[in-house]
Amino acid sequence: MKNITSPTLLLDENICKINIHAMANKAKEHDLDFKPHMKTHQSATIGHWLRDADIEATTVSSVKMAQYFARHGWNDITIAFPCNIRQIDDLNELAANISLTILVNKTDVAKALDKKLQSPVSAYIEIDSGSARSGLPSDDIREIRSVIEVINTSNNITWAGLYSHPGHSYACRSKQQIEAVHHAVIRQFKQLKDELSQSYHDFEVCIGDTPCCSIGDTFGPVDAISPGNFVFYDLMQQQIGSCKFGDIAVAMACPIVDKYESHNQLIIQGGAIHFSKEFMKTNDTTHFGLVAERNDNSWKPVEPYSYVTKLSQEHGVVSCSAKLFQNYDIGDMVTVLPVHSCLTANLMSGYQTIGGEQISMMK
Repeated sequence: MKNITSPTLLLDENICKINIHAMANKAKEHDLDFKPHMKTHQSATIGHWLRDADIEATTVSSVKMAQYFARHGWNDITIAFPCNIRQIDDLNELAANISLTILVNKTDVAKALDKKLQSPVSAYIEIDSGSARSGLPSDDIREIRSVIEVINTSNNITWAGLYSHPGHSYACRSKQQIEAVHHAVIRQFKQLKDELSQSYHDFEVCIGDTPCCSIGDTFGPVDAISPGNFVFYDLMQQQIGSCKFGDIAVAMACPIVDKYESHNQLIIQGGAIHFSKEFMKTNDTTHFGLVAERNDNSWKPVEPYSYVTKLSQEHGVVSCSAKLFQNYDIGDMVTVLPVHSCLTANLMSGYQTIGGEQISMMK
């Protein structure tokens, strides 16, 4: 890290590729289509690593991201966000050049799109399987059927099936709790698929959260998965039970700019504009990241645990043990595992691999 002079998001290429191949192999073992979400890494280079795992379809969270990955050779893209009809011109441009799938949750949206679409698109109906964010409740069969009927009578929209992000899995704190959420989601989709199959055929069910896709051992009616965070994982995923510390592929390298022995606190250049203000609670400590060191080709927390306990715009405060405090001087670098790698990566806009290679992201 001698060449690092400012906050830098370090990426362990080997761990990232191991994570990619592990999830790709799991999809194959369960006969699932794999459409990984790109919102975590937002990088054409990491997209190539996914393609090296024989992945051909992908998922994104915005039209802008779809445009970026389309420019980099991805031809089968799902925009997993409720369709924004104000972006119809961009959607038409994408649909003219790639196989595009969008989320349509309302009959009014389907009707508005049908009037203005110039090229064919596919559409998932988003199902709220418990996260209470967006989508139709899985038991609202009447409304789900209404949206399907409008889509099926449109000129340029084909109903592809059902999509869900079971985001309530992020409230779990063990593998057992994740499994309980996953099995509940599977039951919902089995009932829904059984109901709809009486009238409709050849439609797909796709789910996309990293905890359930990482831990789930049966997928029942699910035909495809589209997790995203799994490429990097993070402290939240480790606490949830989705991964181990050794699976985390990114860490923030931050310069120490000041230190205060009376409080055993290090001041780092690394604030909210680098980490985000996503926080979590571990061992009764609310924090924004965990200090770690390289050991056996992965990052491992230092003992006893030391946390980034305060953030302002540019500053971070690391509260640590007396022993760790003495190990660092002003001008040294401290490495911190992020709470939420998606937000941290988005803020940092690029990576440096352990080998020193610079990897850019979508801008």
